[in-house]
Amino acid sequence: MSVNMVELRNINKQFGETKVVQDVSLHVKEGEFLTLLGPSGCGKTTTLRMIAGFEQPTSGSVLLDGKQVEGIPANKRNVNTVFQSYALFPHMNIFDNVAFGLKMRGADKRVIKEKVSKMLELVRLQGYETRTPAQLSGGQKQRIAIARALINNPKVILLDEPLGALDLKLRKQMQVELKHLQQQLKITFIYVTHDQEEALTMSDRIAVMNNGFIEQLGSPTDIYEKPQTKFVADFIGETNLFEGEISRVDNSYAYLDFGGKEIEVKNEGLRVGEKVFVTIRPERIKIVGDQSPKTNAVKLKGRFKELIYVGSVSKMVVLLENGKEVVVNEQAAGSETHDYINKDIYLTWGVDHGVVMKE
Repeated sequence: MSVNMVELRNINKQFGETKVVQDVSLHVKEGEFLTLLGPSGCGKTTTLRMIAGFEQPTSGSVLLDGKQVEGIPANKRNVNTVFQSYALFPHMNIFDNVAFGLKMRGADKRVIKEKVSKMLELVRLQGYETRTPAQLSGGQKQRIAIARALINNPKVILLDEPLGALDLKLRKQMQVELKHLQQQLKITFIYVTHDQEEALTMSDRIAVMNNGFIEQLGSPTDIYEKPQTKFVADFIGETNLFEGEISRVDNSYAYLDFGGKEIEVKNEGLRVGEKVFVTIRPERIKIVGDQSPKTNAVKLKGRFKELIYVGSVSKMVVLLENGKEVVVNEQAAGSETHDYINKDIYLTWGVDHGVVMKE
């Protein structure tokens, strides 16, 4: 049975009159990779710092391995933190940087040498013992910081935007390496980022935060495919949002009126006159001829406005008859462009692909 390695119970944090974290509750299982995701100022780093012990909650409880830890200083908690700045000691070589925690605990020299060697092998930097941090690349520094965090066998590793200073290609490489390392060690990771793709790539579960609250907690698939709020739908990836009122309802379907046009949605307790949002991902929309759509499909008429080539995908902006812009993603075919200029376009998608939200 899975054990809750970290538990937050109704955590609140205020700085003066400013409420930074508001009524946050969640649990993180042993060996889980959980990401706190959100824009700057949403409270994700403050939440991480309360778990680490660098900040104390204004109210609520923090539990590590089933025990309350409010008031226990950071160096007495069995967690380690990896920062974006690496926080390596510039005057120490790599061996001494990684060994620092063991030396502070008074470990035997033979044990230190054995464990440092094992950690450097784990992060694929064996042979770098005598180098200084100034002689390493950004990715190598981050791997050393991770090795130093792991060497004391903590129950939980906390990572505060650790890849933010790396270039895009290296960041993507390190995402995969970090995830493989976490799976190999089976240590609980709690990761903070504002990068949606990073969160989707690495996480077992994601907590999307906004204005100090958790807006949605779930698997990457649920967060992307089934957003529960307008904020989550708009923040995670790219989407098209339709806002309007339910104009009519039948047994299976409801119809959203947005600016004089209608689209079908699944009827899950909707009422006529109710104001809702519908989100549809650009990759779910297809361009079709003026034929009748298949059963359980939406069809809208528009006109091509713009095409943006971004490598593997062509993004098309389509202007609907009521003035709303819709983005469609299609697999790009080399350098070819679609001959849609000055032509009517018909857009279609499955009714099941539209997600209805009431806020």
